[in-house]
Amino acid sequence: MSSARRLLAASVISIQNSCFIYPACQSCLSRLILDSRRYVLYLSSFILLLSSVRFNCLKCGCTGEAEEASYRYRLSLKIADTNDLFDITVFGSCLDPFFGVSAGNLQR
Repeated sequence: MSSARRLLAASVISIQNSCFIYPACQSCLSRLILDSRRYVLYLSSFILLLSSVRFNCLKCGCTGEAEEASYRYRLSLKIADTNDLFDITVFGSCLDPFFGVSAGNLQR
């Protein structure tokens, strides 16, 4: 991948995916897998049903409670200039000004 930056005047033809926010690992920024589990706890004459949603990062192995997960933007677009079509993906906080709020606040 080239590190050179280029400015491209183009039009957005379509948004490629409907999900543009994802739970991200705070260590490596990869997508987290959310795991929802139910636990049954028997206490003398009571039965308690407990639910727990945890996350797991397949890349670095980080785990934790789902409410502690941070969220990031991932917007995949098909754009066109006067000659060509391009598939681009825009990640992270550079989309905060576009949406007017961080991904974490939008998710809440």
